[in-house]
Amino acid sequence: MEWAIPAGLIGLLVLACPLMMLGMMAFGWLFMRGRSGGGHGMMMCMGHGQHDADHQGPHAAEPANSQLVEELKVERQRLDALIARAEGERGQ
Repeated sequence: MEWAIPAGLIGLLVLACPLMMLGMMAFGWLFMRGRSGGGHGMMMCMGHGQHDADHQGPHAAEPANSQLVEELKVERQRLDALIARAEGERGQ
């Protein structure tokens, strides 16, 4: 009879995991339709359904990366100017 508690816990896990997954799918279908782009809303946050990144290859993101680097450099210069101005006001 000492096997009843572990067997019950294992049975609960075996039933709970698929039921939770079905519940998440039903919630996503009922309440998130049309909001997350194409019906893959719940799957995207779980790591599934990322189709575009797999098929583009490593060179597809380079223009976006160079633009991002330029924006970050401009932001760094702006922040450096703000820091210098704040340190100048503090020193007076």
